[in-house]
Amino acid sequence: MRSSGPVRSSGAVPLSVLDRLSLDVAALHATDSALHLGGLVVIDGEPPSRARVLDHLRRRLDLLPELGHRLAGSTGRPHWEPDPRFDPDRHLYELPGATDLSAVTAELSRQPLPRHRPLWGLWLVHRAGGGYGLCYRAHHAFQDGAAAVATLEHLLGPEELPRPRVLTFRPPRPVAWAHVLPEFRPPRPVGWWSALGTRPSLTYAATFADVDTARLHALGRLTGATVPQLCLALTTEALRAWHPHDWDPGGPGHGRGLRTNLGISVRDPEDPRPLLGNRVAVAGIDLPCGEPDPARRLDRLGRDLDPNRLARLADAHRVVLRRLPYRIGKLALARSVDARCTPLSVADLRVRRPLGFGGVPASGVYALPVMVPGQPLFVAWVVHRRRLHVTFLADRALAGADRLPGAWLAALTEHERSAGEGAFAGAVAAP
Repeated sequence: MRSSGPVRSSGAVPLSVLDRLSLDVAALHATDSALHLGGLVVIDGEPPSRARVLDHLRRRLDLLPELGHRLAGSTGRPHWEPDPRFDPDRHLYELPGATDLSAVTAELSRQPLPRHRPLWGLWLVHRAGGGYGLCYRAHHAFQDGAAAVATLEHLLGPEELPRPRVLTFRPPRPVAWAHVLPEFRPPRPVGWWSALGTRPSLTYAATFADVDTARLHALGRLTGATVPQLCLALTTEALRAWHPHDWDPGGPGHGRGLRTNLGISVRDPEDPRPLLGNRVAVAGIDLPCGEPDPARRLDRLGRDLDPNRLARLADAHRVVLRRLPYRIGKLALARSVDARCTPLSVADLRVRRPLGFGGVPASGVYALPVMVPGQPLFVAWVVHRRRLHVTFLADRALAGADRLPGAWLAALTEHERSAGEGAFAGAVAAP
């Protein structure tokens, strides 16, 4: 029996500039799945039957009308429209999986999303670590990371969960252009990072780190830093450990930083379809890998992640994207994804409702970020309940990328030791 609930309440929706640019980025890859994103939810115990998961999926889709929309229209006038043949059964898949999560995510990354259907899917993975997995994936043109997280919360969150909302920083305010315009300057080329000297394979491998958030909160009390600021600081330390000669005194990157893109939501709070389309712009963050003092590194990251700065950027991008002609956006696309200017991306994701299935809570929630063409690394972390799970998605051509999770955790231990000795007192300036 087909479920028509998600189709009845929605009409055709033109693609935004960001939706169309996401499809353009996907076309730069050999496989369209490079621009798929989502999350892998790992659950202990024996996997349920496909029929049981399908019954669960049908019941949860009534509050998700966006998931019944497919890509349609001509190349010049594309739009999202209700799929008259929408059937949840065509969006539920099964995989054998593996005990190694890296192998599971590699298998998931190769799974297609047929273009003639709504661009999402749910995978029942029979083996994922020590249990099984439920993985939600969507095309980045169809959803951004915040929308995918909100969808996961509805699909695998508590039964009483109301209609999910995609979070924004706050309602839009007038843009202070004098403060914002310098942020739109193109980043300078990066020529000193060793990772950019390796010819990319354009195939990727994921590795993971897990930590109790209590450790990060305790460290934050000693340093004055937030969890996202600490995650960026630990990522910076891991990058320094990966290629230490780049940042040592006399090295080509000494005193310099690595430009990274951090996604920020530009979705209007009153968007009637908050789970459809890509509504994420980027804020430039300079990871101060070449700064020798760890307290100064943390202070710089605190300034870059100042909520007021990010809110101003979100307001400005919202205005620009509302008026930006597609052709101009396409011209700017090449620079925005050029690894020589911005060699990596990061994402900070929060799951605000406990996930699970059949009364069993999830033991882990891992982000599956997109693969930006040419960029050697994407680092994404997810906070779920009292755990933080970090995904390192690296180009397979890069030697030593598998050591990043260990370097990240070692950096956390070292920061805890230094903070206990007072090395970070007042490191992060107040906004």
